[in-house]
Amino acid sequence: MKVHVNLFNSETNDLAIVIDLLRASTTITMALNTFNKVIPTNSIEKALELKEHEGAVLAGEIKRLKIEGFDLSNSPKEIQEFSGETLVLKTTNGTKVLENIKNRNEDVKILVGTAINARAVAKKALELANNDIELVMAGRREKFTIEDMVGAGLIINELKNIADSENITLDLSELAQVSYLISKDINQAGQLIESSHSADKLRALGCSEDIKFCKLLNYSDIVPVYTDKHIIKLE
Repeated sequence: MKVHVNLFNSETNDLAIVIDLLRASTTITMALNTFNKVIPTNSIEKALELKEHEGAVLAGEIKRLKIEGFDLSNSPKEIQEFSGETLVLKTTNGTKVLENIKNRNEDVKILVGTAINARAVAKKALELANNDIELVMAGRREKFTIEDMVGAGLIINELKNIADSENITLDLSELAQVSYLISKDINQAGQLIESSHSADKLRALGCSEDIKFCKLLNYSDIVPVYTDKHIIKLE
């Protein structure tokens, strides 16, 4: 099984795991505890329209601040106080990554992964992939962020653990090897998340609890899957 890592743009025709550790992937995973589906969008106007016509809960941020007229920011801690049929999530990069993959190849299977569901998403990826697992770092404005590489590495660590126990051979690309090595030490992985530029910005806005939550490893068994322009829990 080939395992490789890319930034923003996807190349696989098999299975992709999209990672936006601080905070969209974590918020999506937690939201599926209390919502039936998550609709990701880049459009504030579309989000407000869905709220008006479907009664959806709106989550999202611009420059990490809650958008006027929305119910909450892109916060995995806050989302636990909400429930309903549909959560609409306004993201900076995540929606673009998801849409770009499907626009290139509708048949690609897309999971959403992060630290809190690393083991669960790794297990499901090995079950669903034919021969290629790609970890796609969302980054920020299409630029590299260290926390997403750490997230990729945490998932690769779980892939390796499962593969070793099931006699599956993994072929890691060079970038996948780097991601794995920087995340193999869990304490170091947490420190890299804490010291990231994104974490600094969140702390300045009083979101330290979100950072702590996004660092939790294997907190959830939920595996989100993107299909038909929305995200649901994979059973």
